[in-house]
Amino acid sequence: MRFQKIFSSAAVVSAGSFISRLMGLLRDVIIASLLGAGPIADALIVAFRLPNLFRKLFAEGSLSSAVTATIAHVEAVEGEVRGLSLVRTCLLWTVGILSVFLLFAEYGSSVLVTMLAPGLTATPDVFAYANSLLKLTLPYILCIGLVALLSGVLHSRNNFTAPALAPLVLNCSLILGAGVAWIFVLPVAETLCISLVLGGTLQVVLQAAFLPKGMFVYGSWCIFDSDASLLGKRLIPTVLSGAVFQLSVLLVTVLASFQTEGTIAKLYFADRLVQFPLGLIGVAIGIAVLPALSSLAASNDVQKFGELLSSAVQFTLFLALPATAGLFVLAHPVLQLFFERGAFSPEDTAAAATMLQAFTVGLPAFAVSRPLLSAYYARQKSRVPLLAGVCSLAVTGGLGALLMQFWGGAGLAFAVACGGWVNCGVLYCLLNRQQFFSVQLRRWNLIYLLASVAVGTGCWLVVPYGVISLCSIPLFAAGYLVCLYIGKSPDARQLFALIVRR
Repeated sequence: MRFQKIFSSAAVVSAGSFISRLMGLLRDVIIASLLGAGPIADALIVAFRLPNLFRKLFAEGSLSSAVTATIAHVEAVEGEVRGLSLVRTCLLWTVGILSVFLLFAEYGSSVLVTMLAPGLTATPDVFAYANSLLKLTLPYILCIGLVALLSGVLHSRNNFTAPALAPLVLNCSLILGAGVAWIFVLPVAETLCISLVLGGTLQVVLQAAFLPKGMFVYGSWCIFDSDASLLGKRLIPTVLSGAVFQLSVLLVTVLASFQTEGTIAKLYFADRLVQFPLGLIGVAIGIAVLPALSSLAASNDVQKFGELLSSAVQFTLFLALPATAGLFVLAHPVLQLFFERGAFSPEDTAAAATMLQAFTVGLPAFAVSRPLLSAYYARQKSRVPLLAGVCSLAVTGGLGALLMQFWGGAGLAFAVACGGWVNCGVLYCLLNRQQFFSVQLRRWNLIYLLASVAVGTGCWLVVPYGVISLCSIPLFAAGYLVCLYIGKSPDARQLFALIVRR
């Protein structure tokens, strides 16, 4: 029964994420059409990289998850009044720290560009343009910090609607900005940067609207709070462990700046397509399962904790494996459909397709890592995720520097995938040692793998038809679900039950 509630919450997050990421794809289609995959696109993506990293770290990752776990634990042990006091303290520290960071970042923006893309120093015009764009986008960091904090508070109260819709607000703002730039012949990149900050402000307003009225007006305020201090101490390792994929992409962006012009842009567009299923599956389930895991950890119910985590991991694989098979095989027609128009040439599509396939190799690991990390957050453990993250980044950096010599951008993407498997493997093995996984659930994972191979084979047969082959995706997805439902898969039956209820 508990997992049915978790699954319903995950469905809410996935629904919001699905709509948002569709709009995100539309945004990227417009950007690719207007800017292509050349130096201007490289400069814009470098300028967006730091705000996007903070968005992934905070709103979809570490800060939001850490806040959710801490508030759920405090309220379970000490009551709601104590939890609200903690929230107000976290608000003070979030605004203060990010405001100071923003001032230093604006002053040293050229240093940040050098760190994000050192290879651009060889082209001073592109470097200067990226620097000017970064200055415009930096205020978004304060907005997303507030969004992450408020989302964590809402998640701890099992309210997933507003946080799920927040990315949609941002993407709509960016699409509107791109449309205004196109219609009124304004500079596209600069208009998008301004739209980013406006969208961030609207995200904050949306989260605040779903919180109890007067939550930050009435009640005690405290600058120094023991639980807030403990949260702050755990935040740095939590940030690093919860953002392995994002930090890996940032790392390969640095390496890609030494490749030919346009490599950064192609990696970005390939990454965006991988983020689509990752957000719908891994991130959604990880967010939805965290409050329940935190409550079970606070009550020290090890058995139910393990059962819930095992179910979450199995359901993640149930969805992630066929998505991996389909996206890997259909990488080229998918890129053709979404990006091959305007300034984005067929040659750009072919290069980006190899990068997308390389990224996709790590998709199951990226997805499964999300509920595994939620288990560590719920148990207030951060050392193991930090160790796993450091190992992953070391593998990504070492392999990326080596493989880009032979395979260019595809080698960098494959290095990210390998790092993802290292991260997932370390997290899983150390949890498995503590017997947090039920043995009887493992056979279904093998069945899902074999069924996904069948899905991939079917996709391979229709690839010669080009973009038209994408029409077969609903048929393969339906066949996968129906066959597993007939085979009495618990995850397929959970999914059908939710569809019927909705």
